[in-house]
Amino acid sequence: MDRRKFLKWGSFLTVSAATASLAGCNSSDDDGDDSSGGNPGGDPGGTPARFQFPQGVASGDPKPDSIILWTRVVGVDGAAVPARVQLARDDAFTQLLVDTSVSAEPDWDHTVRHKVTGLDAASNYYYRFVAGASTSPVGRTRTAPAENAAVAQLKFAFISCQDWSVNHWVGFDELAAQDLDFVVHLGDYVYETVRAGFQTGGVESAHAPLSLPDGTARADGAVYATTLADYRSLYRSYRSDPRLQALHARFPIIAIWDDHEFSDDCWQDRQTYDTADDGTPRTSRRRGASQAWFEFMPADVSLDLANPSFQNIQIYRAFRFGSLATLLMTDERLYRADHVIPEQQVGSEIGSRYFVPKRLLSQVEAQKMTNAGGQLTPVSILGNTQRDWWKAQLGASTTAWNLWGNEVSLLRMQFNGTQAVSGLLAQGLAAAQPGLQPLVPFMTVALAQDLTGADHSSGKPVTAYPALSALLDAQAAIPAPVFAAQIKPLLDAQLPPSLLLDEYLLNADQWDGYNAERKDLMAFVRDAGVRNLVALTGDIHAFFAGPVMDDYDAATPKPVMVDLVTAGISSNSFFSYFKSVVDTDPTFAPAKPLIYTEAAGVVKNTFNDTLRQFNANWLRHIDTDAQGFAVVTLTPTELRCVFNKLKPLDGTKAPAMPAVASQTVLTVAAGTPAVTVAT
Repeated sequence: MDRRKFLKWGSFLTVSAATASLAGCNSSDDDGDDSSGGNPGGDPGGTPARFQFPQGVASGDPKPDSIILWTRVVGVDGAAVPARVQLARDDAFTQLLVDTSVSAEPDWDHTVRHKVTGLDAASNYYYRFVAGASTSPVGRTRTAPAENAAVAQLKFAFISCQDWSVNHWVGFDELAAQDLDFVVHLGDYVYETVRAGFQTGGVESAHAPLSLPDGTARADGAVYATTLADYRSLYRSYRSDPRLQALHARFPIIAIWDDHEFSDDCWQDRQTYDTADDGTPRTSRRRGASQAWFEFMPADVSLDLANPSFQNIQIYRAFRFGSLATLLMTDERLYRADHVIPEQQVGSEIGSRYFVPKRLLSQVEAQKMTNAGGQLTPVSILGNTQRDWWKAQLGASTTAWNLWGNEVSLLRMQFNGTQAVSGLLAQGLAAAQPGLQPLVPFMTVALAQDLTGADHSSGKPVTAYPALSALLDAQAAIPAPVFAAQIKPLLDAQLPPSLLLDEYLLNADQWDGYNAERKDLMAFVRDAGVRNLVALTGDIHAFFAGPVMDDYDAATPKPVMVDLVTAGISSNSFFSYFKSVVDTDPTFAPAKPLIYTEAAGVVKNTFNDTLRQFNANWLRHIDTDAQGFAVVTLTPTELRCVFNKLKPLDGTKAPAMPAVASQTVLTVAAGTPAVTVAT
């Protein structure tokens, strides 16, 4: 790399200090670029060149004395564009504090990332970019409160999962109408695939189909981003939406990535589309994905292109908002270990990442730790260095609240197949013979005993139902011969494969799949006396809320913190994924009533109740079929969170404003790791 190239790349995050002497005048710290009053790129007659800001403007990572400003500015020939960044106290720019030269370099896809220091705490500012005769839209931003300031209230939103190709984005209009201090984005800002199966449903006409300049085709017809050019194309497209641009222009954003900024359910530099995919490093792809995120996010982080590793960027970082709150943003993809049960071991994502036998996962996790001398390294989401950082930050925190920008849910989501199937069989039997309805609870228990003791060697349970037969003989006067002739055949016809008769974790890509590390973190929170820790979570395309236990498998689990999980802005719901599984996989078809029922063409979601049945001690709120966002109002004594559920797509149009269909209000009182749901 030559020296000039190095200087251009190394200075991508440019920095300037706010200068009070600029206020009320048009002076500048011009360093030789003639981007505000000359003729850069114009015609020989002196007409100033015109440029475009096709992705608008953005700001991010508010600190008490600094902010990151962002834009992308392009001309007609692909050359570098000299420009100026201006920041003022007023939107008319009469109180100018910054007027400095920057350059939109093709090496960075003509994006500009500029840090302004020397700002006042808890203050609003306005900013814009000027290139030739063109001026960007005006953005508004806000700095964080002073480190030890007594802050009466913070109000912010947290969002995730904004698939361009699914549903609608009117949620951004709803968010832009709020009065917020900042927005937390928990990842899945872009989706790396186009034309994937989950992206073939309804989408608003405002979002035309996307294509990739390079891309790699999968056997199922999807194409996934592979090169830096692909990922840049995605960010350009996503940020072309005027509603997302308006949100960025109105509030500073604090962003982290999840998986789709690189690859679905990824870990480190490994993809997981096919069973054997993650056996091959995809270092170039990972580096391209990271660079594109770095270029398009107004984040105060650095990227080292001279480092050949895929871990050439660190995006986990901390924020403080006076004495009120500490916010930790963690990276739960770049350092995580392989899924505890690899896809190759079971031949599918089912049994590895989804619908994973709880007992098997625990055994494999324990064995991996034993092989590693008791270390968490092979079963970790955070990795050793980030885990130590997380503990050190919380251990030293003195703020009233501690917030954790956490991509994947900490809440246990388990399912007991034997109990669930026994309940379905008992209800079915009562429907066939209404006189048995009062015995449903007792029949459920008896059937669970019978299915547990059945012969499973053929792959399907074989039993004479001794416990149920004895119950019906004693309570319903149905003797054994009648039971064997009339009832046993009804039950046998409905029996699922033995595979379903186990205890399962629904999603092992989230913290349920890394239980040992979760227990280690929660033990630290409990033993160190960490105060008022609340996770702000996305990823799973559903609303959940509840306490996080120190050990979900203990006889008496103790709540130590709270997890609040927002649905995706537009991505298809958690419910829709499981509905697809029971509709298309014959193995899981018998579980259909646990996911949904259908009558007269109307689908009823039963998945919420199924989850509640097996996770009642910690899942306080469940809505598995939703799109939306969360807004938090934080005071020293209470965290109030509103889950905003959006109206569905109206044909090919986004619903008219107001687009919020319903709101759920949740409160967390200081001093108690519990969630109260308003009724």
